[in-house]
Amino acid sequence: MGSAKTRLKKKRKGGGPNLRWRMGFIAAVSVLVLLITSVRLVSIQGMDSMKLAEKALSNRLVTRTLPADRGQILAADGTVLADSVSRYQLVVDQQNVAQYEVDGKLVGAWGAAEALSKPLKTDPGVLYPKLVGDKRWNPVAKGLTSETWSAVKKLEVLGISAEEYSVRSYPAGGVAGNLVGFLSSDGTAQAGLESAYDEQLSGKDGQQQYERGARGEIIPLGDNNMKDAVDGQGLQTTIDPAMQYYAQQAIEEQRKKHEAESASIVIKEIKTGRIITAADAPTVDPNSPGKVDGPDRGSRIFTDMFEPGSTAKMVTAAALLDQGLVTPEQEFTVPDKWKAPNDEEFRDSHEHPDEKLTFAGILAQSSNTGTVLAGKELTEAQRYEYMKKFGFGTSSGIDFPAETSGILHPYEEWDGRTKYTVMFGQGVAANAIQTTDVISTIANGGVHVPSRLVDGMISPNGRTISTPAGEKERVVSKKAADETLRMLEGVVAEGTGKSAQVSGYRVAGKTGTAQAPAAEGGGYDGYTASFVGVLPAEDPELAISVTLQRPRNGYYGGQAAAPVFSDVAGFAMRHLKIPPSTQKPDLPAREWK
Repeated sequence: MGSAKTRLKKKRKGGGPNLRWRMGFIAAVSVLVLLITSVRLVSIQGMDSMKLAEKALSNRLVTRTLPADRGQILAADGTVLADSVSRYQLVVDQQNVAQYEVDGKLVGAWGAAEALSKPLKTDPGVLYPKLVGDKRWNPVAKGLTSETWSAVKKLEVLGISAEEYSVRSYPAGGVAGNLVGFLSSDGTAQAGLESAYDEQLSGKDGQQQYERGARGEIIPLGDNNMKDAVDGQGLQTTIDPAMQYYAQQAIEEQRKKHEAESASIVIKEIKTGRIITAADAPTVDPNSPGKVDGPDRGSRIFTDMFEPGSTAKMVTAAALLDQGLVTPEQEFTVPDKWKAPNDEEFRDSHEHPDEKLTFAGILAQSSNTGTVLAGKELTEAQRYEYMKKFGFGTSSGIDFPAETSGILHPYEEWDGRTKYTVMFGQGVAANAIQTTDVISTIANGGVHVPSRLVDGMISPNGRTISTPAGEKERVVSKKAADETLRMLEGVVAEGTGKSAQVSGYRVAGKTGTAQAPAAEGGGYDGYTASFVGVLPAEDPELAISVTLQRPRNGYYGGQAAAPVFSDVAGFAMRHLKIPPSTQKPDLPAREWK
């Protein structure tokens, strides 16, 4: 018994330190657990709660683009040629629409489909698949007008909202459509002035960011901010819409009558340089550009080049007069064929006996051989320099998309034939703006006024910023220009341009008939028929060019182009209220004995 007590005491004595160690260890572990738990609680209540709050905020935040309005394109009188109109895309929060109630009864996505089907004018079965699900954003319908969106809003369907965007509209349809251009379905400028002035017209989109409640509503005191859109500038063109419409109808009718591939009319104010009409045929309606072939969607007036033919004889005449090498009534004996010293042979459009023509008569009869006989007095360098000064081989400065500068090779590259043919418009190429500029310069006393298609930009607040006029440049002396104009008046009064006459007005102008270069394989394929003229000849106001490409039913300029010039020029005089001529012309003699 005693020995047992002794053993128990020894055991307790020996286990004391171990027990204290274990108890200390347990206490330390407990403190550590408490510390970790406290740190975790601080993390959850502090940093993690911030992250959770940020995540919750990001789920509530909605960012919406505020589209800038694209600037209008206007005609000279303010007629709207291009505009932007608001459209709306209907979108749904499918989780919210599932809670849609009517008179306290849960009707969900199907009830929403039934309600929306009326203003959207469709079947509920079409809408339902777009409304049911768990997406927080899903498109329902696009292209809604403001009236339709207003009707939808009045329904107060839970989870339904709309996003505003702009679409381009062309109220004037095909009037100046080839000039105005159009946008693609994604809003990218594709042609015409829309493309040339895209940066100014576009503006800059804004942005709205707001907190959205559980039902999709804006939380008034939430984290909301807005950056306003900056609308694009408007564009004021020089186009007279009444003249443009009339010219488009007239040239399209003439194109069909003469079975031409394409045709155009350009009307320029001589003293200002403003292009008041630039009519293409075929034309394009920018509202539906896909209805015409690709080449018909731009403006051939700027992009197509052609050999001007006999209209370029004006340049040769003005150059010879400017250099004092001929006079209007200088006498020439003109054969139907002429051989140059280098054995190159030239002929007129028809056989004829030797004719006793003055220099004015050569121009009136549009004689190739007579032009070469007189023009050979100009050096090759002079022929080139005058053509360059009159605008051949140089851009008009309008900067229309894909505008051609034409072709004028340096005279050092001319072969033995080209050095003669350039004097009657072959071996050189121009566009319709350039040929209009030539006669406009002559009619303006020998001073070139740069053509322009835009009068100015219009700021979003309505302020017009005028486009600076280009610098004028003297090309030939006033005396040479006036004498050339007198001879050109004889072309219309007594020569190849009789069909261009306008009742009550004196007209000066020149016919042109040239071979048209083939699209492929080189050589020529068909003809270019043209007429360029000015009126009233005693004090010219307008320069007008008419061009038909590859007409198959009559291809001479005098028969295909001159008559439509007469029609359009007569309308222009009446429309612009330009008084009829009162003075009789003093024409130089055409023949000598």
